[in-house]
Amino acid sequence: MEFYPHFRKYLKSGHPTLIVSERSESEYNYRKVMHSDRDGRHLNEKVDPNPNPKDSRPMFIGKRVRHDEKKYFGKRFPWVYPKK
Repeated sequence: MEFYPHFRKYLKSGHPTLIVSERSESEYNYRKVMHSDRDGRHLNEKVDPNPNPKDSRPMFIGKRVRHDEKKYFGKRFPWVYPKK
């Protein structure tokens, strides 16, 4: 059984993503992870402290929820999304 949210590598971009839920048996709903406070004209959510212990820069997560097939996501990262 999987618990949400959790982080995985998005194989198409090579960047981490925040998996927020399962869309279907073969798809995840996810949000982009980045270092920028904006995604185009959209403001991102700041995550402080950064869950990645190897990165001292602040983490930002896009607010828009996207979806893609599970086969495009790598192994789960051990990072923990902070509770609000």
